[in-house]
Amino acid sequence: MTRQLADRVVGLKSSATVAMSERVREARASGRKIISLSSGDPNIDTDPRIITAAERAMRQGDTRYGPPAGVPALREAIVECEAKRTGVIFDAADVIVTPGGKFALLTALMGLVQSGDEVLVPEPGWVSYGPCVKLCGGTPVGLSMFDRVDEEALARVASPRTKAIIVNSPVNPTGRVLSTEEIACVLNFAEQHDLWILFDQVYSALLYTGEFSSPLSMAGGRERVFVIDSLSKTFGMTGWRLGFLLTPPGLSKTILKFIQHSIYCVPGFVQAAGITALSLIDELVPTYRKMFRARLETAAQRLSAVPGISCQLPAATFYLFPSIAASDTDVAKRWLDEISVATMPGSSFGVAGAGHLRLSLTCSDRELDQALDRISRIGIVA
Repeated sequence: MTRQLADRVVGLKSSATVAMSERVREARASGRKIISLSSGDPNIDTDPRIITAAERAMRQGDTRYGPPAGVPALREAIVECEAKRTGVIFDAADVIVTPGGKFALLTALMGLVQSGDEVLVPEPGWVSYGPCVKLCGGTPVGLSMFDRVDEEALARVASPRTKAIIVNSPVNPTGRVLSTEEIACVLNFAEQHDLWILFDQVYSALLYTGEFSSPLSMAGGRERVFVIDSLSKTFGMTGWRLGFLLTPPGLSKTILKFIQHSIYCVPGFVQAAGITALSLIDELVPTYRKMFRARLETAAQRLSAVPGISCQLPAATFYLFPSIAASDTDVAKRWLDEISVATMPGSSFGVAGAGHLRLSLTCSDRELDQALDRISRIGIVA
């Protein structure tokens, strides 16, 4: 008998963004000087006070198992932060601390999705939404949300097997922020069809214009919305692996069993760093927003001057998603091979992203200027 691996991993596609990051890492190790505009890892040095908090916690002995749901002080800090953002007051018992936002998403899906269930997944959207649904035994169904989402679009893809809808705002990869009307439409549809909503707000702190709308602050939202968030992008803490899940009232105790039987808990010293980070949000984040906004404005203008590229300035995030008059996969490959600039094809984020590139402005200003010079020189047509 031939031993085989499980279909859940054999049939799963590798993460396109992680795969590109590994290609860049390998190329750099071989001596190539690659400018990466592909990774969502912001070039923000973790504030020294955050690092000191973790070091202090370790030296004081916080290196053992902790509460699976997270330490009370961090959960309370998350409650306070969410109250400022949406005006919604959570019970700390409805907060689960996770190793990054991706695991917060997986935790929610593991608590909701069973074999045969369908989950509506935004397109273009983060590359891990669909695979996480599949890991839970569900089927991801693409929901085009490039410019707008409305009831007609939802009705086209929903079925009696639909269990939940994933909503992301601000959007990775486009930087779009869903309007209050769109969020209300999704919530109304979920209420009519008795669906859960998984709301990914990881980039909400990097909002430049307009308002951030959350289904939590709408009537009926608190009872059916799970919120996925992370400290990674906001504080330059991607490697710390620290995120959290906010659950509807009373559900966290049951869902927490998945944490107990998987990771057990997030390290206490990492959570100590998170407490300090959240205490500094009003001081640090405006500086980060100013830096990324300036890069977006410069890059959008310079890219739009290249024949065949049209680039709009997004309302949030550090991503640009220009449309290109050529194959997105061909252009991304050519730029990497010929000018050593790494980007992501828009089609990596679903069929709705085809004909676009995602540029992550997370390198230094000097490297970004060099990358834009190279792009301007080579263009998009061989």
